[in-house]
Amino acid sequence: MTFQSEADGRVPDTVRPVVLSRRGPSRPALSLGLVLIAVIALLAGRALTGDQRGSGVGSGSAASGAPPSAAEVTAVLSVLDHHADALKHRDSAGWVADLDPAAAASRYTDTERAVLGNLRRVPLTTWRYVLSAPVTDPDVLAPAAVRLGGRAVILHVQLRYAFAVVDPAPTGRDLWLTAVHRPDGWKLAGDADATGPGGASWQGPWNFGPLIVRASAHTLVLAHPAHRAELAAFTDLVERSVPVVTSVWGSSWNDHVAVLIPDTAAEFAAVTADGADSEDLAAVAVADSVTPAGVVLGARIVLNPTTLGRLDAAGRRLVVRHELTHVATRAVTSDQLPTWLIEGFADYVGNLGSRQSVRQAAQELAAEVHAGTVPAALPTAVDFGGGNQRLSQVYEESWLACRLVASRAGQPGLVRLYEAVSAAAATDPDTAAEVGLRRVLGSGVVAFTSSWRAYLKAQLR
Repeated sequence: MTFQSEADGRVPDTVRPVVLSRRGPSRPALSLGLVLIAVIALLAGRALTGDQRGSGVGSGSAASGAPPSAAEVTAVLSVLDHHADALKHRDSAGWVADLDPAAAASRYTDTERAVLGNLRRVPLTTWRYVLSAPVTDPDVLAPAAVRLGGRAVILHVQLRYAFAVVDPAPTGRDLWLTAVHRPDGWKLAGDADATGPGGASWQGPWNFGPLIVRASAHTLVLAHPAHRAELAAFTDLVERSVPVVTSVWGSSWNDHVAVLIPDTAAEFAAVTADGADSEDLAAVAVADSVTPAGVVLGARIVLNPTTLGRLDAAGRRLVVRHELTHVATRAVTSDQLPTWLIEGFADYVGNLGSRQSVRQAAQELAAEVHAGTVPAALPTAVDFGGGNQRLSQVYEESWLACRLVASRAGQPGLVRLYEAVSAAAATDPDTAAEVGLRRVLGSGVVAFTSSWRAYLKAQLR
């Protein structure tokens, strides 16, 4: 899996205690028991019965779990088109008209009723549902039909949405939506019937309560009313960090960023597509995909206000700049790059302008070096595992490796190294660092490692 492929969630695949990010799993894998096939394959050669032609519902199929017909799929997609139009036009009556009024669907419909209001202040340029495939497994369809007391169709769709200004193009998130046939037509009745075998429907911040919005030159910040008093400060923190990232990386990235501020750990996990414990995370960077043209889609900075609030001003700046750097570099970052370079570069940008000495900024590593223990090699991807008790030192080692490159080749040289390693990793990850270091510094990994070890001693003893 690479960062250039399908939706990856968190970026990158690491976590630093308290302040930095890790990437979660990609979209949930389908089990063998749930077969999702393309509509054209499903419907090829199928003749519709008289009942299907008239109503879109097969005779006697209410609880049978039979795969959906062409007419049923088309009818449900029409409801979803109407539902999307109702949201875009803030048409409350039209939005509610698409929802099943039965008690069995109340969990979903109550949430959907609230979503329209929760999005009232959010500037959207796109909101639509795009079919991925219908669910055909009778073991999934039949229980949904029994629950709802009617013929049920479940469609795997992508919610394609885009925030105004900050999103260069719509991004997509997976939903598994259930529709039930009622006497007055198809109604939307659930988003969790395929959770076990297929995947949980993604939830956006609008699923967790009303949203307030603050827009600035480079940022669109979405939060809930509980964080109204902090909204200006958080917006300013991100806004001031964007030019710093651009000053190092350049203007090739989309420097208009959406920032999400969840209320709870459950919301944090939902919007980042990761169920990992977020208590010690101050912020993470997420992105859904990168287009072949190198455009990053769905880039978000997700802040944890409780943890972020425990940091001093320097710590908050480091966190936000670090995550913004991951967003800026996302188009050329893959999991084939050395993790020390990914994380060290982000920390290098995060520490720019800090009034802390190197020893203060790398306290844990400084203590080890002062005691005579100097790392023998640059950190590996394994060293960045969340269970590593030396994780702080690993980040500090990576930061100082990038700081050493910048001291020799300047900030532009450090950027060239990142880009050179990225290009080389596309063909041979094992030699990418060697190729990049020789191109920028004129020496390979062995010589650089020796220089880095001496640099650690000079800076930290």
